[in-house]
Amino acid sequence: MFEISNELGKIHFSNNVIYRICSDAADLCDGNVRLQNYKGRYTTKRPGLLTAFTPSAEEDADAVEIQQADNGILIKVYIVVRFGISMNQAANTMMDHIYQEVEALFGQKPLSVTIVVTGTASKTIAKRHIEYIR
Repeated sequence: MFEISNELGKIHFSNNVIYRICSDAADLCDGNVRLQNYKGRYTTKRPGLLTAFTPSAEEDADAVEIQQADNGILIKVYIVVRFGISMNQAANTMMDHIYQEVEALFGQKPLSVTIVVTGTASKTIAKRHIEYIR
């Protein structure tokens, strides 16, 4: 829960607000990016079917880390990208959207936004750890 104080009083924001902004940012990448903190394996719904881009709720829950500092918030987003797309372009698209939406909602930009590419999906998942920070 985050609080912002202004001349009208205190405003409380749930973590789900930031999560939704990050989810919308991932959607801007045309289905090539999924919020997901890859931890070594994915669940399967049918035998033999890798569901890399349909994560379970538990895998989705820890995809966004939010920390509140005295003068703003720090956002860290974990993603898995499809093989063949530009990770740099996807990360920059997401960061731009997150900065714009958080500033519009909170009235101030986040102190930092970090996009961590935790995996690359093709037929299997190749584990990665590439950070983009702004």
